[in-house]
Amino acid sequence: MKACISRWASEPFRVFFPLGMLAAIAGVMMWPLLYTGKLGFYPGEAHSRVMIEGFMGAFVIGFLGTAFPRLTGNASWSCGELVWMILLWATTVASALNGQVLVADTVFATLLLLLSSGMIGRWACGNRDTPPPGFVMALAGILGGALAAGLLAWNQKYPLGFTSYQFAKLWLNQGFLLLPLMGIAPYLLPRFFGMESGHSFHDSPTPPPGWWPRFTASVICALLIAAGFALEAFGWSLVGHVLRATVILAWFASETPVFRRGKLSCTPGNVARFAVVALILGTAAAGLWPLARVGSLHLFFAAGLGLAVLAVATRVVLGHGGRHDLLVGRIVWLRIAAGLLVLAAATRMTSDFVPAVRVSHHIYAAWIWAAGGSVWLIFVSRYLGRGEEEPS
Repeated sequence: MKACISRWASEPFRVFFPLGMLAAIAGVMMWPLLYTGKLGFYPGEAHSRVMIEGFMGAFVIGFLGTAFPRLTGNASWSCGELVWMILLWATTVASALNGQVLVADTVFATLLLLLSSGMIGRWACGNRDTPPPGFVMALAGILGGALAAGLLAWNQKYPLGFTSYQFAKLWLNQGFLLLPLMGIAPYLLPRFFGMESGHSFHDSPTPPPGWWPRFTASVICALLIAAGFALEAFGWSLVGHVLRATVILAWFASETPVFRRGKLSCTPGNVARFAVVALILGTAAAGLWPLARVGSLHLFFAAGLGLAVLAVATRVVLGHGGRHDLLVGRIVWLRIAAGLLVLAAATRMTSDFVPAVRVSHHIYAAWIWAAGGSVWLIFVSRYLGRGEEEPS
């Protein structure tokens, strides 16, 4: 058991990826429970917290907890860090599922501060290698997410001004997830297509030549995303959405090969392509159709961020499970899972444009998304306990 916990501490994705998907399934099923009279409260805020802090949060924690110590040449998590992370995450999810949003936000802010302090501490104290320049965006997303969650918890007792509240909500619901994804994408996505990354440098305790321009571009990109949130919070919704959609498009087009022909064709790469398109279209649609904003943003969340999570997590699990052979070519079960997530997003989006089917499409979308998540979890679970050195 001790060896198993040590392995989880060095590769926390093995714990957090399946937990995150289970949280997501529980989160979407809150809507069928509501409409069948089995949930005693309206789950609007609670549902979003389960999906953001529980589902997406688990994948951010699992990925960065595994990758960041390796990329900086420092020690992996201790068993104590792992236990604290699991306890804080589980408390966050349990609180959100019970409608205790204040508790969920407070605990989640604490969790993100612990995660970010571990990243900063390893980089500052160990400093054996410089992380990829885009990872500054991941750190900004996490620190901003901690501040936003704390402010939203504070708002439960001491109401913030409208603009501050909107900005905090936008950062937690979108910035916390979008910025880490944009930060790791230039380093990770080229590998999906058998191409070299412009954000990958030789080991160096100090920033190597070419690192600072990429770092500067990453900071500017993060600031533009933040500016988009600020514009929306101040009432310039369309301008804010268009700015963010443009920045997302420009960043992925210039820093990753998702819009170019790769050397390899594989299912995770194609899923990542669909994810980026959904991020752009969902963001733009939310600005163009403000009366259907929530439904349009589900294209951003359920299809965009959801597909990105599936693509990256699949590569991480199969790579660490010694099944690099499966990463080239077709992965049928990943195609099925991704297709179901896209269908769920389209179904949920339709409900805002056709009010007569709102309730039924909420229910259908929840069941479809849960089915897609279940397919992914069932098939990927066989590789979660397998190491790179173990025979397939």
